[in-house]
Amino acid sequence: MTNQVFPITPEGEQNPYFPGRYFDLKGKHALVTGATTDIARALAVALAEAGAKVSVTTSAAVDEQEVLANSILNECWAASGEEGKSFTLDLTDADGFMEAIESLEQELGPVDILVNAPHFANIKPVLDSSIDEWANELSRNATAVFVASQTVGRGMVSRGKGRIINLVSNLYDRGMPNCALFGASQGAVLGFTKSLGLEWGGGEALVKDRVTVNALGIGFYEGVAGPQNDPNLSPVLEKYIPLRRLGRPEDLRGAVVYLASDEADYVNAELLVVDGSIVNHA
Repeated sequence: MTNQVFPITPEGEQNPYFPGRYFDLKGKHALVTGATTDIARALAVALAEAGAKVSVTTSAAVDEQEVLANSILNECWAASGEEGKSFTLDLTDADGFMEAIESLEQELGPVDILVNAPHFANIKPVLDSSIDEWANELSRNATAVFVASQTVGRGMVSRGKGRIINLVSNLYDRGMPNCALFGASQGAVLGFTKSLGLEWGGGEALVKDRVTVNALGIGFYEGVAGPQNDPNLSPVLEKYIPLRRLGRPEDLRGAVVYLASDEADYVNAELLVVDGSIVNHA
């Protein structure tokens, strides 16, 4: 007789090794920061389709971003049937972000999943760049992740569980002309992710009761800030991608849902790369 795994134990309890539906985010509250891009839209809607209640923020307090964030929020609401909230704010304003999170969690409950998706790229030669541009690139990409992770993570740590997922470009360690500022900001995000994962994911608690922090690595994607938007460079990049195409925002949907789910309990301080294998072949 072969061994069988049943969803219900003989005692009538749910079998923890057979959840019934994998990657189910129903009952979870997800927050996607920097929800003003096609990639952020794909990530947010994927979480909603998996059952999560999704809230969003802009990256900056500007009207154009507010319109985009509200549009993404409406798509998430339609996908999950769960109503989240949208905040128009500057992600580098720690006090303003904390006020928003306090308001959000008081109204809709604790944030279980944080996806940091700000993704801006200043593609410019170093000799033509100013110190202010350098500081701005680090601020809007890396400082924004720090502020959101620290603020939301404080509650996660106190509750003993949470998921933080940071979007990172493969330019964190892949040199490319005119990408020094952007690449440095991505290296900062990845280093922060790995160290924070070890800081918050350790201890004596069960693995499922820890806060995990991971990075979702992307290569060259359509509609995303980066050197691939140069019409002369894009065809060259595609030749180095084994799948012979740029990435599409929807290519990230399964990966973000996995990292946000209970099935990723044993994944922490890692970089999950979705780039068509350009890292291995370029």
